[in-house]
Amino acid sequence: MMDRALNVSVVYGVTTCLSLLLAGGYCAVVRKKENWLIWLYFSVFVANLGYFALSISKTVEEALLANRLAYLGCVFLPLFMLMTILKVCKINCSKMAIGILIAISFVIFLIAASPGYLDCYYKAVSIEFVNGSAKLNKVYGPLHSLYYIYLFVYLLGMVGVILYAAKKKHIRMVKHACLLVVVVSFNVCIWLIEQLISWEFEFLSVSYIASEVLLLLLYGILQDYEEREQPVLMEQGMPEEVQTEEKTPENMDFPEAELLSDREKEVLIGMLQDKKRKEIAEELCITENTVKKHVTSIFRKLEVTNRNELIKKLTQN
Repeated sequence: MMDRALNVSVVYGVTTCLSLLLAGGYCAVVRKKENWLIWLYFSVFVANLGYFALSISKTVEEALLANRLAYLGCVFLPLFMLMTILKVCKINCSKMAIGILIAISFVIFLIAASPGYLDCYYKAVSIEFVNGSAKLNKVYGPLHSLYYIYLFVYLLGMVGVILYAAKKKHIRMVKHACLLVVVVSFNVCIWLIEQLISWEFEFLSVSYIASEVLLLLLYGILQDYEEREQPVLMEQGMPEEVQTEEKTPENMDFPEAELLSDREKEVLIGMLQDKKRKEIAEELCITENTVKKHVTSIFRKLEVTNRNELIKKLTQN
């Protein structure tokens, strides 16, 4: 029978391989990739690799190095999860805000990586071998509570984003919002249990992978839902000349065209070409939020409520 220590190392090795396969598989298979989700996948891999390296460490120095690697993944993971949730909830975050969050995460990581150099995070640390498997015994320092605060603030931020999105109907179905809450709460509960009860195994290594799968499924479901929502012009009975003619702001010849600004006409052209909001924003060198405002204005001026009604109205003209 395989001894307990080997079982722990094997499990860590399996979770590390699984997280790497999930990251690589997502990059290789998924056509429309979300960058924050990719970073989330690789942060889980780094965290699990750190757990595995720690379990097979032979000296305090090796264990501390592995511990830093695990923290590198764990510290940035909440940031990437929050950004992924913002994306799923269709809420924009400014580049400045993202930069500040990254800077804060980097500072927290430096503090967590300080053991072996400073005693502010761990006052003292020693290595213990349980059935041959390495484990760090730690005496927490005064700055260790910052990591707790950091995680708690991110938890509140994620829950707040989900509730806000549900209220604003950015999340179309209640079950999608509930699934997001479950993903966030699941990891927090596992982490809290590990703080209260001493385990020889980091169950977060498994819960991270479960969260990845749930987020990927939810992201895929919402992506498919959006694609079904966007009409294919050929299926909507658009006349051939509308499909093939290259539109410009000057040759918009339907009666309501004079109500639209030049920029709104350019956005409308993109909509008629079945382009997504992000593609229109990149083409016109404006933000997605600005495109959204133009679309709202177009709907209001043309007295329609959605893209289907818009296409139907233009087809009838």
